[in-house]
Amino acid sequence: MNFSDTLKSVYLVLSIGEVPLIVGESGIGKTALAKEIAKENNWSLIVINGNLLKEGEIGGLPTIESYTGVKDDHEKKTTVYAVHHKLREIDEEIAQGKTVLLFIDEINRCEHTVQQELMNLILNREINGYELPEGVKILAAMNPSSKYGSDFDYQVVDMDAAQENRFVWLNMEPDYNQWIDWALEAGIEQKVIEFISTFPDYLHKVNEDDIRATPRSYERISGIFKIYKESKDSIPRSVFLNVIRGNVGKLIAEEFVTFIESDYSSLISFKDVFSGDSLSEIIIEKIKKESHIRLYLTAKNILKTLESNMKSHDSNSTYYIERFIEFLKAYPVDLMIGIMKDIKNSYHEVYKYAIDDEAFVNLYFESYSLIR
Repeated sequence: MNFSDTLKSVYLVLSIGEVPLIVGESGIGKTALAKEIAKENNWSLIVINGNLLKEGEIGGLPTIESYTGVKDDHEKKTTVYAVHHKLREIDEEIAQGKTVLLFIDEINRCEHTVQQELMNLILNREINGYELPEGVKILAAMNPSSKYGSDFDYQVVDMDAAQENRFVWLNMEPDYNQWIDWALEAGIEQKVIEFISTFPDYLHKVNEDDIRATPRSYERISGIFKIYKESKDSIPRSVFLNVIRGNVGKLIAEEFVTFIESDYSSLISFKDVFSGDSLSEIIIEKIKKESHIRLYLTAKNILKTLESNMKSHDSNSTYYIERFIEFLKAYPVDLMIGIMKDIKNSYHEVYKYAIDDEAFVNLYFESYSLIR
């Protein structure tokens, strides 16, 4: 499943009081998904990374307390366990009347004893006398294991069949279209987005005997590239290349640096589309030569600007819609329909004006009839 479908699946599983287990490769966006679902529902997010825990840590260190027996006055001793600071954070959030999403990551990349402690917390909602309050929802995540039929490089501690059966398993896979949507909203550098739109297979790629590229890699690269652009005089190209290589491997690093330095044609811009009395023939020809993914990214960029303009009650709204329809007509039919559906789902101001435009409605039904 892609990010969006996994997000909806997690919410459905949590709604019935069960524990979803997201299975996906490192850097694919599991933590980002946990943050997103917490944000959407106004829940507090507490993250426990199993890979960072040592035996006995989450259960708390034992201490000795004295007490007086019921039948005699002799002092007796009992063992109590200190509460881990993450569990204390949960109590503090609950005390403020909040719902907590407890995200337990890397559940199969920790020591076996740690895994058993986490399982106790997840499945029994208790550990060494500490009980999770009712307002806590649990989401778990792990890396894929070769146990389930594919050849993965992760060193993992597999669960037994009984433990596996206590989760609802959700397999998450990368989707470059959804990554591009996220990247546009997150402010990822335009050149980084254009690179992935040109080489979508590089978003998540295993490089033999080298660093693997993941969606998280490109988030870091965006920050690095921004600093490099501002400090080219003080940062040698070789240093920049080495740092990129440390994120995505030698092959993709060289491709990326060559890409940002080369004359790869820039995407069609808002200004290109909305300048002049009619859509330029040059732009129409450029559309015909572009790949589907670059056309998709172009449309998303333009729609983002259109949405902003229409929110500010721009008096040219009718003109914008008519010109955008003219622009869309040059697109491949399947991609055109997909973008028109995106308008309905994600660009509400644009859709409000578009749905009142007869040409827009007719274009949708005419296009749809062509692919039926």
